[in-house]
Amino acid sequence: MKSSKELPRKERERLRHRQEILSAAMRLFAEKGFHNVSMQEIAAKAEFATGTLYKFFTSKEALFDELTHNCGQRIISDLTAILDGPGDEVDCLRTFIRRQPALLEEHAEFIKVYVSEFGIRGAKVSKRSDESELHTILTSRLEALLEAGIGKGLFRRVDPTVAAKAVGSILETVAFEMAGHFDMATATDTFAKIEQLFLGGLLLPETHNDG
Repeated sequence: MKSSKELPRKERERLRHRQEILSAAMRLFAEKGFHNVSMQEIAAKAEFATGTLYKFFTSKEALFDELTHNCGQRIISDLTAILDGPGDEVDCLRTFIRRQPALLEEHAEFIKVYVSEFGIRGAKVSKRSDESELHTILTSRLEALLEAGIGKGLFRRVDPTVAAKAVGSILETVAFEMAGHFDMATATDTFAKIEQLFLGGLLLPETHNDG
């Protein structure tokens, strides 16, 4: 795939305009809610004519779908980068949990928009393909990490699939519940308790330490 710098000028400009529209929509959705924002408002916020907006997106729903897809891909990239980071499996899992507050802060606007659209329960049971992909990738990466750690004698011999789903579920639940009222101090404290809960239960006595 070509980088943006290798694309023709008109295509680079088109991509920039598209991103400006998505950014404007995100701000409005976070402020007013998806159903309370019109395409006309998005166009005005992005400083485009409404007709121009429809050249990029056929509907508000199509715009929201792309916004969700783009943000979902960034979240997947951020999470997998942590799980593929340096250190052993204990280090990676500990870092994964400790990095959650920063990631929630970075993506707080999108999480708020997503939960306001689907609700906490609706978000959890959503069958959208983007969410299914995120769940599948995250669960499989966590499962592989736990299985490797078990094989090295770092973790107790638990079921890695169940443990991966448990870790993913609690992180997702906290993220959704904090949507719209994120507080870094509260998030840091909450995830410190989650780290203690999971690592305290997973680590074998000889590998148990404060990191």
